Amino acid sequence: MQGTILVIDGVSTNRIVLKVQLTAACYHVLQADSLASALALVADNRPDLILTAMSLPDADAAGIKRAMAQIPQMANVPVIALSAQNDRSTRIMALSAGIDEVLPQPVDDMILQARIRSLLRMRLQDEDLHLREDGVPSFVMPLKEATGTAPLPQPTARVALVCHDLATAQKWRHRLAGEVDHDLRAYTVDAIQDLMRNPVPDVIVIELNETCAGLALRLLADLRARISTRDSVVIAVPNPADAMIAAEALDRGAHDVLHCGFQVDELALRISSQLQHKHRAEVIRDNLRNGLRAAMEDPMTGLYNRRYAKPFLERVAQDAQDRGESFAVMIADLDHFKRINDQHGHPVGDAVLVEAARRLKAELRGGDLLARIGGEEFLVVMPAIHAGDAAAMATRLCNAINASPFALQGGPQIPVTVSIGAVVGGGGGDGCPDLAVEELFAAADRALYDAKNAGRNRTAIKAPPRTAAA
Repeated sequence: MQGTILVIDGVSTNRIVLKVQLTAACYHVLQADSLASALALVADNRPDLILTAMSLPDADAAGIKRAMAQIPQMANVPVIALSAQNDRSTRIMALSAGIDEVLPQPVDDMILQARIRSLLRMRLQDEDLHLREDGVPSFVMPLKEATGTAPLPQPTARVALVCHDLATAQKWRHRLAGEVDHDLRAYTVDAIQDLMRNPVPDVIVIELNETCAGLALRLLADLRARISTRDSVVIAVPNPADAMIAAEALDRGAHDVLHCGFQVDELALRISSQLQHKHRAEVIRDNLRNGLRAAMEDPMTGLYNRRYAKPFLERVAQDAQDRGESFAVMIADLDHFKRINDQHGHPVGDAVLVEAARRLKAELRGGDLLARIGGEEFLVVMPAIHAGDAAAMATRLCNAINASPFALQGGPQIPVTVSIGAVVGGGGGDGCPDLAVEELFAAADRALYDAKNAGRNRTAIKAPPRTAAA
């Protein structure tokens, strides 16, 4: 089964006809004859889409939408309304109430099936984003207002109107300017290079007329596939209305379609609705990125943490083995750091850690890793480096810390030193190709203790232990 659809209609013959159509398309169909019976059904079932008559014995389609929005698991389920009266005012009222689509009865099976496929795709994408977001540790505050159903304030968006000829695009631009406050630009259907220039449009409205439908459909598919425009909203406008072309546009990836042809008030509503959806998706993606970053970064110093450092080291070790190169692993530990905390307080100690991270990072190459892996302990991973260069770099890092006292804002100048233990691994001739990452880390840790035992404020380069085969 492709999904579960809840059909709500007070007329039994309408429900039967729709069930036959949808079952033939491999959907699982639930049936209700009123809002009350629909609410009873969704208490134990979670449909993927609702298909409702515009008028019911105890509610209307807008009432269905409002009632479902009060149920957390149903709040974002798409709703298609079927209207016995195919008039603009009914359609506009329903779209304004948050209904995703309004189709006239008797419903055209081609456009109905295409619209269902499109809405279910969008729902699956939304659920995937939410699942990814839920899977990230909550290191950032949840933005409930951004992931809920309440309308979000919309900044000015860039809207491209793409038509067969520039005169039509300019005409649409003039009419739409009275309905929205967005930045409207007119293009012809062959202006794909202009559409892909930064900043790319937030919304691209494409005319599909009898002359350019094939070219426009190819453009639509191209825009949805390109990295630069894949997050742009694409709205198709068959002009004149054509159910076959509308269905084709939806199956090619259009986010929305005006199946009744160009209607300026309807287009304005659909642009607003799609921008709300786009904004919510962007906020979820930002939360996801921030959560992943928080999970991998030390919040105090901004360096990567142990959770990131270990797989990074494993990748470097594997690359070194594949390429026959050597690499260095270093552990740097600030000397007598507890004394700094005890004498000056933890805020000063935190400031010392931040400054130490800044000084160490300034000495490293672009591809090197610096991570904070403990209280005052840092890990350095340097790909593609030989033992001699690694020793020189360890000395530079040591000098970067001890060369001048730490002058902290509003506080004393504090002399700080560091001890560094290093080991070289890999297959570059001066390392050991068979040494595991854990063994390299342990060897660097032993080198660190050698540096500490030798008086601190120095480096120690330890030869990696050889395997039995060696």
